[in-house]
Amino acid sequence: MSKEVLMLVDVLAKEKNLDKEVVFDSLEKALAFATKRSFEGEFPEIDVQIDRATGKYKTIRKWSVVSDIDFYDDDKELSESDVAADAERYGQDLKIGDVVEEELENQELGRVSAQAARNIIAQRIKDAEREQVLTEYLSRNNGIIIGKIRKIERGNVIVDCGKVEAIIMKPDLISKEVLKPGDVIKGFFDKAEPVIKNGRLSISRASTGFLAKLLENNVPEIANARIEIKSIARDAGNRSKVAVISHDQRIDAKGAVIGFRNQRIESVTKELFGEKVDVIEYSDDLAQFALNALAPAEISSLVVDEEKRSIDVIVDDDKLGSAIGPDGINVRLASKLINCTINIFGKTEAKDKKQHERADLIAMFNEALDVDDDISELLIDNGFTSLEEVAYVNVSELLVIQDFDADVAKELQERARNKLLSKTILFKDKMDVLAEGLANVVKFSRDVLLQLVENNITSIDDFADLSGDELMDMISIDSETANKLILKAREVCGYFQE
Repeated sequence: MSKEVLMLVDVLAKEKNLDKEVVFDSLEKALAFATKRSFEGEFPEIDVQIDRATGKYKTIRKWSVVSDIDFYDDDKELSESDVAADAERYGQDLKIGDVVEEELENQELGRVSAQAARNIIAQRIKDAEREQVLTEYLSRNNGIIIGKIRKIERGNVIVDCGKVEAIIMKPDLISKEVLKPGDVIKGFFDKAEPVIKNGRLSISRASTGFLAKLLENNVPEIANARIEIKSIARDAGNRSKVAVISHDQRIDAKGAVIGFRNQRIESVTKELFGEKVDVIEYSDDLAQFALNALAPAEISSLVVDEEKRSIDVIVDDDKLGSAIGPDGINVRLASKLINCTINIFGKTEAKDKKQHERADLIAMFNEALDVDDDISELLIDNGFTSLEEVAYVNVSELLVIQDFDADVAKELQERARNKLLSKTILFKDKMDVLAEGLANVVKFSRDVLLQLVENNITSIDDFADLSGDELMDMISIDSETANKLILKAREVCGYFQE
C-alpha cells in the first residue's frame, strides 16, 4: 500500500501541477474520512499521518479530556472518570485539556469509502488549484482589481476578471452609482485582510483603501513615498477628506495631489462617480490639523482637550451651517480624519453654553467648599474645574491666585478633601458594586468610580447603556477609549448574543 500511496501522490502532483504537500494533505483527509465511515453510529476524531518518505501511514483516534460536568460527547471526549477507570489504556497523570491518542488498524478502503476518498481528493485539489490561480493573479496587481460586470444579483455585482471572478457586495458599492452588465469596473482587494466568498474575490469601491490606491496610481509622488497619505475619511459617493504630508521639502503635498489644473484629483473623482475629494495638509499640531480638516469652514476660535481627544470649535452664527456641512458631513468627516470628537458652536450658542457651565461650576464650588461666588469665580478663572483638582493639586498652584495666602489655600484643600471623603463613604457600597460589575471590562480608580456613581451609573448595565459622548462628559477619557470600554461592557452584558 505504501508504494501505491507514493505513486498516487506523484501522479496527482505532476498532473495538476501542485505541490506534493497539498496532495499528501488531501490524501490524509480522505483516508480519515473513509475511516470515520467505518464507525457505524459514531463520529470519532480521526487523524491519518502519512510518512512522506516511505508512504506508510498510521491511523490515530483522538479524545479530549474534560471534567465530568462538561462531558457530553463520548465520541470525541473522555471524562475524568473514564480516564481514571481505565488508566492502563489511556495513561497516567492526565488532566483536563490533554489529548489522548490511540493508534488504530489502518482500514482497508472499500468501494464506497474509496469513492468518498476520491471525491475529497478531487475537491481538495480543485480548491488548491483555485488558490494557486488566485495567488498568481493577485501577485500581478497592486490591490486594484479590474474586470467586466457579468451580472448583478440582489444588488451585488459579479465581476469577470479573466481566470478569476470578483464580487462587490451592495454595501461596498458607491451610492447612486449606475452600473449595468458589460461595464468595465475597478475595485479594491485588501491583501492584508483578504476576503473570498464562494471562490470569488470580495472587492470594494466604497473603502478608504480604494481611494488610497487610486491616489497612488494617479500621483507618482505617493507611489514613490515622497508624499504620504496620513489618514482618509470617506462617505462613499458624496465626499472624502484625505490628509497628506510631504517628506521632500521641495514638494507641496497638497498641490502635487491635486495636480496642475486639478487634473490628478479630477481623474480620481471621475472614477468615484463624482465624489468630491478634499485634500488636507497634515499637521502634528492637533489644533492646526483640525483647522485644515474643517476647511473651507471659517473658524473664529477653537479649544483642544487632548486628554479627551475632543475639540470645541466656535464660528460666526451665519457660518455655522457651512461649517457643519449638509447632514453634518463636513464635521463628521473632519472628526474621523483627525480621530477626535469635534463640536461646532455658533458664537451665541457658545456664549450661552459657557455661561451655563460657569454658573454650574460656581454653584458646585459654593456648595462643596462652603464659599461665596467671589472665591468660586477666582478658582474658575484660574483653570479649576473640579473638586478633585482643588483637593490634590500642588498648593503652589493655589497660592498664585490673587488674594489667596497659605492659610486660605490649605483650608480650601482640606474642605475639598473632606467633601470627597464624605462622598466616598456615602457612595462606598454603590462604588463597590459598580467596581465588581466592571471587573471584566476595566478597573477604574475610586475617584472615577465616584464620578460615575454621582451620575447614577451604579451597574455594568448602566455603563453599557451610555454613549461615548456621555461617558466623556462624566470622566476624563478620550473618545476612542470610551467607545471601546462601552462596546466591551455591552459584550459582557450579552448585547450581541442571538
